[in-house]
Amino acid sequence: MKKHTVTAALAGLLVLSSAVPALAAEVKPTTGIQVWVDGKKEAYKIAPIVRNKQVLIPLRQLASSLGIPMDAKHITFNTARQSTTIRYDQATVVLVSGSPEAQINGIKVPLSTSTLLTKQGVTYVPVDVVKEAWGKQVIWDPASQTVQIGVSNKDKVVEIVKSFETGDTKAAETWISKDQYIQHNLSFASGRDALLQGISQLKQAGTKVEIHRVLQDGNFVAVHYKTTIAGKSSIVFDIFRFDSNGKIVEHWDNIQDSAPANPSGRTMIDGTTQITDLNQTETNKTLIRKFVDDVLVGKNRAALESYYNGDHYIQHNPLFGDGVSNLKQAFSAAGSQGASFGYGQVHMVIGEGNFVLVVSELTSSKGTSAAVYDLFRVENGKVAEHWDVVQEVPAKTEWKNTNGKF
Repeated sequence: MKKHTVTAALAGLLVLSSAVPALAAEVKPTTGIQVWVDGKKEAYKIAPIVRNKQVLIPLRQLASSLGIPMDAKHITFNTARQSTTIRYDQATVVLVSGSPEAQINGIKVPLSTSTLLTKQGVTYVPVDVVKEAWGKQVIWDPASQTVQIGVSNKDKVVEIVKSFETGDTKAAETWISKDQYIQHNLSFASGRDALLQGISQLKQAGTKVEIHRVLQDGNFVAVHYKTTIAGKSSIVFDIFRFDSNGKIVEHWDNIQDSAPANPSGRTMIDGTTQITDLNQTETNKTLIRKFVDDVLVGKNRAALESYYNGDHYIQHNPLFGDGVSNLKQAFSAAGSQGASFGYGQVHMVIGEGNFVLVVSELTSSKGTSAAVYDLFRVENGKVAEHWDVVQEVPAKTEWKNTNGKF
């Protein structure tokens, strides 16, 4: 419904340029702003403008970019109210010239600024109309002077991961940078072409993908999923970094063979999936980083219980059951056996709401290393649930790129 709502809304706003002269104003287009729609850079003859630190796009050009039909039969203009009403596919949108809000299906939705009609007859629309009425991702980056409108970075990642199953390379060709893609999976050569070839090979191997969790933190998107290749299943974390133009420019991953359910009957991939507490993202990231630095890297086992709500703790590691008491026993056993591996450097912390993913490096007394991706769920300021994937870093003689695991 949102898609049709914005389609009609934008089309309806086109009539404002000839119907509301009282609101006409002088504006100066802002040169250098780039507009990308669904991954395609648009060449606008009339530049967007910035007003109150918000971007407004020339409406006719934006409508053309989005393939908006100019069907006036769905639009009613009220001269007295200086409003446009759009009825289209069970959606009703009301926009009033000069008002910093839209009415979408009877609900008032605030916009970043008001629609603007210039004395030259150009109608500008706040770019966030596309987000509020249609649901598309809209990103304005003042530093790079770039507006991104279209598929969310999460959806781009999901399309690419699903392509491992379908063999369709279109998503990767569209969303991955052709010239700047840095690969940290050491089984692949760096660059996009190697990945495209890999997608075709995975299809031939009968790959199946089950996506369970997708997190976004700024320009980073992490996905947690189960994959089955030639009948063998694995649990995977992928992390993708996007540039300001919405292109993927870097990738990391960690893969571990699936294991049977742990003593509590939990698998490496099941459990909570809902992202909540978005306003607590930074607080939760700080908590988990402190926990890792304190307990795992610093080995301050005495502080362990302070990070949990009693013994209420859900564990998805295949070796241990639920409860902090089981975790304490595991640490104790590892210590008495000399702990072949120990947490060293933390390389990355990615969080969204109640989920935080930590990428760390484990080192052994023999000088070998492994990557561990720990995913934590936080509830009421305490660690409530945990998943992990551990993968040894191969010897450099086996690397197919020089970018390193981290």
